Amino acid sequence: MKRLVVVAFILLAAGGIIFAAPAIKNPDTFIYATIGDVVSMDPAVAYDAPSWSVLAILYDRLLDFKGADLSQFVPKLATTVPTVANGGVSKDGKTYTFTLRSGVKFSNGYSLTADDVAYSFKRDMITDPDAGPAWVWYQVFLGSGGSRGDDGKISVAFKDIDAAIQAKGNTVVFKLASPYPAFLSVLAGKWGSIVSKRWVTEQGGWDGTEATWQQFNNPATGKETLFDIAMGTGPYTLVRWDKKVELDFLRNDTYWGPRPAIKNGVCKIVDDLATRKLMLLQGDADVIYVPATNFPEMANEKGITIYKNLPSLDTTGAHFNLNINAQDNPAIYSGKLDGNGIPPDFFADKNVRLGFIYAWDEQAEIKDGFNGNSTDPVTFIPKGLPFKNTKLESKPHDMPKAKQYFQQAFGGQLWDKGFKFDLLYNSGNLERETAAKILAENVMSLNPKFQIGVRGVEWAEFTDANKNKRVPVLFMGWSPDYPDPDDYAVPYLSSSGYFAGRQSYKNPTADDLVSKASVELDSTKRQAMYYQLQQIWLDDAIAIIFSQPLRQRFFKDWVKGYYYSPMESQEFELLPVLSKKY
Repeated sequence: MKRLVVVAFILLAAGGIIFAAPAIKNPDTFIYATIGDVVSMDPAVAYDAPSWSVLAILYDRLLDFKGADLSQFVPKLATTVPTVANGGVSKDGKTYTFTLRSGVKFSNGYSLTADDVAYSFKRDMITDPDAGPAWVWYQVFLGSGGSRGDDGKISVAFKDIDAAIQAKGNTVVFKLASPYPAFLSVLAGKWGSIVSKRWVTEQGGWDGTEATWQQFNNPATGKETLFDIAMGTGPYTLVRWDKKVELDFLRNDTYWGPRPAIKNGVCKIVDDLATRKLMLLQGDADVIYVPATNFPEMANEKGITIYKNLPSLDTTGAHFNLNINAQDNPAIYSGKLDGNGIPPDFFADKNVRLGFIYAWDEQAEIKDGFNGNSTDPVTFIPKGLPFKNTKLESKPHDMPKAKQYFQQAFGGQLWDKGFKFDLLYNSGNLERETAAKILAENVMSLNPKFQIGVRGVEWAEFTDANKNKRVPVLFMGWSPDYPDPDDYAVPYLSSSGYFAGRQSYKNPTADDLVSKASVELDSTKRQAMYYQLQQIWLDDAIAIIFSQPLRQRFFKDWVKGYYYSPMESQEFELLPVLSKKY
């Protein structure tokens, strides 16, 4: 990659001396230095911020949010945003019809058809990987939690999936199980990315028939058809993915929409903050990831633009695994309650969970992990969304009470025998590392027989361990798929949800309420349901939600066009609207 030397010129003018701006390094290339690699390129599988940030530039969706305004939408592959008034939505709110934009082509030249759009949604549903994004389509279209029952066997009929999304000429018709208040917001999510049926089939993927769909259900990690390949209608194409090192993208010059200003996009995986910072200051990166822990050291640096106090809808917590997978799991050591490990059901004892919760010091994390750039959301619904019960309070930091619960755990055996296990976090995430250390140190201070290691692992390894339920306490955040409380209730409280499913948490009352609240159109009734769910979440004590951060973004000062939205996965996804200039 050609690099330009940064120089400054002094120009003479009638008004005096003018200092020209320094030359811009790599003017046709945008470089993002971050932590954590993409997990999967497959839109039917990807369910993490790094993956979604690249899917955003490779694929299009039917519609999108209007910039930072989460209450309005703009058509993308569709010609209009459907409403009851324009005939795109039925009066009962259960049928949506989208007319497709004509003349759109995929980056390899294949023409976009309504069949491609219908296929993309059906493919999401038949793929349905563990801890994947398909739950929302099942909830919307079939009123269920997924393609498999509690026994892991397929429990859905293909004819029901097929009937829910139909291609008719140049339109696609969606049949909802019930009116769904957040449906347009859901469609704007990265999981609504449209793929080419013909191309996916050519890659050995599902051919769209009932005869073969079960072969592609719940693929093993890394075995999904589009794991490391991509081909969409988006403004950029994938050039190379050197795993754990770098991703390279090239502008799609046949793109149907506005032509991006920047030709090349590069995403570099750089775990060391000092290296990332030097890259930014020297102009070898255009934007970098900076943990909140390190915000202050960036404040007075020259040549950068900092966007501050950006309110997020993110929540991060420590989620207790009630049934840890002991197979090949070094994190739980002996796997027994013998002082040299923990049993798989360690956190199934509510006394253990309450011991950890009361040992947690929220204010220490806000101060040391986020430098004050965070608030305590108390429950799984973040501040800023409707139906947030702001009167609820977190359990206080109370070490005597924590000791009391630990002494009661396992009938008193835990206090006498002690335990040993590891808290894991994704390497480079200093906020989560700090949180894990605070929790570990506080708990260990109560009893010398309590041993807790804190260990960082690479993002892909971390997500794989989570998927297979090997993480004793999951330190992980949730960014919004769509700005509605349903998007938080399902993962946190539904037994088939992302967190609850990995925790083996099941509360029939919560399951019922989550399902009913998602389709309730009466706002008063819906509020009552979400208030009850938030109380259940606190009462069952299955996690500690410890942050709703205020974000900051750190760009080289020659980057223009950035705007912030709480729906942003990572800054890299704004590449199509960015430019480099003074």
